[in-house]
Amino acid sequence: MKEVPSVYTVSVPVWCFIDAIQNKYSRKLQFFILLKLVYPEGKSKLSARELSFLELTDGIGRKTTEKYLQFFIKKSWIYYNHKTQYYILKSFDRIRKENKWQNRLAFPVGYHNYQQVKAVTGAVLYSYLHRGFWRRLAKRKSVQIMGSTYNFPHSKFNFKRKPAPVSVSWISNFFGISQASASLLKSEAENIHLLKVKKNYGTLIADKINMLKSLKYDESKPNIVWHKGHYRFQLIDTIYPLFYFTKRKSIKA
Repeated sequence: MKEVPSVYTVSVPVWCFIDAIQNKYSRKLQFFILLKLVYPEGKSKLSARELSFLELTDGIGRKTTEKYLQFFIKKSWIYYNHKTQYYILKSFDRIRKENKWQNRLAFPVGYHNYQQVKAVTGAVLYSYLHRGFWRRLAKRKSVQIMGSTYNFPHSKFNFKRKPAPVSVSWISNFFGISQASASLLKSEAENIHLLKVKKNYGTLIADKINMLKSLKYDESKPNIVWHKGHYRFQLIDTIYPLFYFTKRKSIKA
């Protein structure tokens, strides 16, 4: 597993992706990241010619561009300097500070993947809780999830190279998004090889009907599926990030 190269990339704070998916502006975030890539100095007059280039690159029209710009102006990520006639793009660290996003983790985004913002978001969300699982396990030493017991191996253990159980429902509850969105984001991240996802199944179930009756009042409602010639409980998927986060600087109070 190699770190994503930093050439022609911007380190986008993880909470930009999280906030965007929570508040439904992921497509707009894609455009803002494009602005950060095209104008690394953080300013532009956004002339008609420049806007045409952005629209051609991002596959959008002028009305959409104007709507996106107004969105980020209202959000205070962009402001217009009337004296210089430049649009100023706030730095990601300033955005973090104003939103009190202390977490330093970031994902490198470049021209090669900025249009895959939802897949990247999926990778960020699942990898964020992947880290959280192993850190929690390091403190507790043992965690039981849906009948499976996970033990923390030893002090020198590198959790970055170990799969962890991260359920769709955990993502949904933790980040406040729908389970359908959480499932879709995982699939998109897996499709562009940012996550490795392993399906897990329990032992075979001899009598499905009786098992369903016994589970009628079980609040966890485990799913029963047909796998390799038998009915089995479908266990939580284990996921493994195929990338490393970068880190932005600490925010001073």
